[in-house]
Amino acid sequence: MTDSTEQLQVLQQLGRTYRAFMAAYEKEVGHFLPRWRVLLHLYTLGGPCTQRQLGEASHMDAGALSRQLSALETLGWIARRDDPQDKRMTQVSLTGKGRLQVEKGLPRRAAFIERNFGDIPQDRLHALRDALHLLESRFDSGSQPKAQKK
Repeated sequence: MTDSTEQLQVLQQLGRTYRAFMAAYEKEVGHFLPRWRVLLHLYTLGGPCTQRQLGEASHMDAGALSRQLSALETLGWIARRDDPQDKRMTQVSLTGKGRLQVEKGLPRRAAFIERNFGDIPQDRLHALRDALHLLESRFDSGSQPKAQKK
Protein backbone atom coordinates (compact mmCIF):
# COMPACT_ATOMS: atom_id res chain seq x y z
CA MET A 1 0.00 0.00 0.00
CA THR A 2 1.30 3.44 -0.91
CA ASP A 3 1.64 6.13 1.72
CA SER A 4 -1.33 8.54 1.55
CA THR A 5 1.05 11.50 1.92
CA GLU A 6 2.88 10.38 -1.20
CA GLN A 7 -0.41 9.97 -3.07
CA LEU A 8 -1.42 13.51 -2.14
CA GLN A 9 1.99 14.79 -3.25
CA VAL A 10 1.51 13.08 -6.63
CA LEU A 11 -1.90 14.72 -7.07
CA GLN A 12 -0.50 18.12 -6.13
CA GLN A 13 2.40 17.64 -8.55
CA LEU A 14 -0.02 16.64 -11.28
CA GLY A 15 -1.88 19.92 -10.80
CA ARG A 16 1.31 21.99 -10.80
CA THR A 17 2.59 20.19 -13.89
CA TYR A 18 -0.69 20.77 -15.72
CA ARG A 19 -0.70 24.50 -14.90
CA ALA A 20 2.96 24.85 -15.95
CA PHE A 21 2.25 22.98 -19.18
CA MET A 22 -0.77 25.14 -20.04
CA ALA A 23 1.13 28.38 -19.41
CA ALA A 24 4.19 27.26 -21.41
CA TYR A 25 2.04 25.95 -24.26
CA GLU A 26 0.14 29.21 -24.58
CA LYS A 27 3.30 31.30 -24.40
CA GLU A 28 5.28 29.26 -26.90
CA VAL A 29 2.62 28.07 -29.34
CA GLY A 30 0.60 31.25 -29.12
CA HIS A 31 -2.79 29.69 -28.34
CA PHE A 32 -4.63 28.34 -25.33
CA LEU A 33 -4.71 24.56 -25.67
CA PRO A 34 -8.54 24.34 -25.95
CA ARG A 35 -8.51 26.93 -28.73
CA TRP A 36 -5.68 25.12 -30.47
CA ARG A 37 -7.53 21.79 -30.38
CA VAL A 38 -10.51 23.40 -32.13
CA LEU A 39 -8.36 25.09 -34.76
CA LEU A 40 -6.23 22.01 -35.39
CA HIS A 41 -9.24 19.72 -35.75
CA LEU A 42 -10.84 22.02 -38.32
CA TYR A 43 -7.51 22.38 -40.13
CA THR A 44 -6.97 18.61 -40.23
CA LEU A 45 -10.49 17.98 -41.52
CA GLY A 46 -10.02 20.47 -44.32
CA GLY A 47 -13.71 21.30 -44.30
CA PRO A 48 -16.64 22.10 -42.06
CA CYS A 49 -17.93 19.91 -39.27
CA THR A 50 -20.84 20.14 -36.89
CA GLN A 51 -20.44 21.82 -33.55
CA ARG A 52 -21.30 18.49 -31.91
CA GLN A 53 -18.53 16.64 -33.79
CA LEU A 54 -16.10 19.40 -32.89
CA GLY A 55 -16.99 19.12 -29.21
CA GLU A 56 -16.38 15.38 -29.25
CA ALA A 57 -13.10 15.72 -31.14
CA SER A 58 -11.78 18.49 -28.88
CA HIS A 59 -13.06 16.85 -25.66
CA MET A 60 -15.02 19.94 -24.63
CA ASP A 61 -18.47 20.27 -23.17
CA ALA A 62 -21.00 22.33 -25.11
CA GLY A 63 -20.60 25.45 -22.95
CA ALA A 64 -16.80 25.53 -23.14
CA LEU A 65 -16.90 24.88 -26.87
CA SER A 66 -19.44 27.64 -27.42
CA ARG A 67 -17.19 30.13 -25.59
CA GLN A 68 -14.20 29.10 -27.71
CA LEU A 69 -16.19 29.34 -30.93
CA SER A 70 -17.51 32.79 -30.05
CA ALA A 71 -13.98 34.04 -29.41
CA LEU A 72 -12.66 32.44 -32.61
CA GLU A 73 -15.54 33.88 -34.62
CA THR A 74 -14.83 37.36 -33.21
CA LEU A 75 -11.20 36.98 -34.30
CA GLY A 76 -12.39 35.99 -37.79
CA TRP A 77 -10.69 32.58 -37.60
CA ILE A 78 -13.84 30.45 -37.95
CA ALA A 79 -17.26 30.81 -39.52
CA ARG A 80 -20.49 29.22 -38.34
CA ARG A 81 -23.63 28.61 -40.35
CA ASP A 82 -26.74 26.49 -40.16
CA ASP A 83 -26.40 23.04 -41.67
CA PRO A 84 -28.32 23.10 -44.99
CA GLN A 85 -29.65 19.55 -44.42
CA ASP A 86 -30.58 20.01 -40.75
CA LYS A 87 -31.25 23.52 -39.46
CA ARG A 88 -30.87 22.28 -35.87
CA MET A 89 -27.16 21.69 -36.50
CA THR A 90 -24.43 24.30 -36.83
CA GLN A 91 -21.53 23.83 -39.23
CA VAL A 92 -18.15 25.26 -38.22
CA SER A 93 -15.36 25.92 -40.68
CA LEU A 94 -11.94 27.49 -40.62
CA THR A 95 -11.49 30.78 -42.46
CA GLY A 96 -8.37 31.74 -44.37
CA LYS A 97 -7.21 33.77 -41.37
CA GLY A 98 -7.77 30.74 -39.14
CA ARG A 99 -5.83 28.49 -41.49
CA LEU A 100 -2.89 30.93 -41.36
CA GLN A 101 -2.99 30.87 -37.54
CA VAL A 102 -2.71 27.08 -37.55
CA GLU A 103 0.07 27.10 -40.12
CA LYS A 104 2.02 29.62 -38.02
CA GLY A 105 1.41 27.57 -34.87
CA LEU A 106 2.35 24.12 -36.20
CA PRO A 107 6.15 24.67 -36.24
CA ARG A 108 6.03 26.26 -32.77
CA ARG A 109 4.00 23.31 -31.48
CA ALA A 110 6.46 20.81 -32.99
CA ALA A 111 9.41 22.68 -31.43
CA PHE A 112 7.63 22.81 -28.05
CA ILE A 113 6.99 19.06 -28.10
CA GLU A 114 10.52 18.21 -29.25
CA ARG A 115 12.17 20.46 -26.67
CA ASN A 116 10.09 19.14 -23.78
CA PHE A 117 9.82 15.45 -24.73
CA GLY A 118 12.60 14.78 -27.24
CA ASP A 119 15.23 13.60 -24.78
CA ILE A 120 12.94 11.51 -22.57
CA PRO A 121 13.47 7.80 -23.25
CA GLN A 122 10.56 6.01 -24.93
CA ASP A 123 10.08 3.57 -22.04
CA ARG A 124 9.63 6.46 -19.59
CA LEU A 125 7.17 8.20 -21.92
CA HIS A 126 5.18 4.98 -22.26
CA ALA A 127 5.13 4.47 -18.49
CA LEU A 128 4.00 8.06 -17.95
CA ARG A 129 1.31 7.75 -20.60
CA ASP A 130 0.06 4.50 -19.08
CA ALA A 131 -0.05 5.99 -15.57
CA LEU A 132 -1.93 9.05 -16.82
CA HIS A 133 -4.44 6.85 -18.69
CA LEU A 134 -5.00 4.83 -15.53
CA LEU A 135 -5.64 7.96 -13.48
CA GLU A 136 -7.92 9.43 -16.14
CA SER A 137 -10.02 6.28 -16.30
CA ARG A 138 -10.35 6.22 -12.52
CA PHE A 139 -11.26 9.92 -12.37
CA ASP A 140 -13.79 9.51 -15.19
CA SER A 141 -15.46 6.41 -13.84
CA GLY A 142 -15.11 7.09 -10.14
CA SER A 143 -14.04 3.47 -9.85
CA GLN A 144 -12.18 2.18 -6.89
CA PRO A 145 -9.39 -0.34 -7.22
CA LYS A 146 -10.27 -3.83 -6.06
CA ALA A 147 -9.57 -4.43 -2.40
CA GLN A 148 -6.24 -6.10 -1.88
CA LYS A 149 -6.29 -9.53 -0.31
CA LYS A 150 -4.33 -9.94 2.88
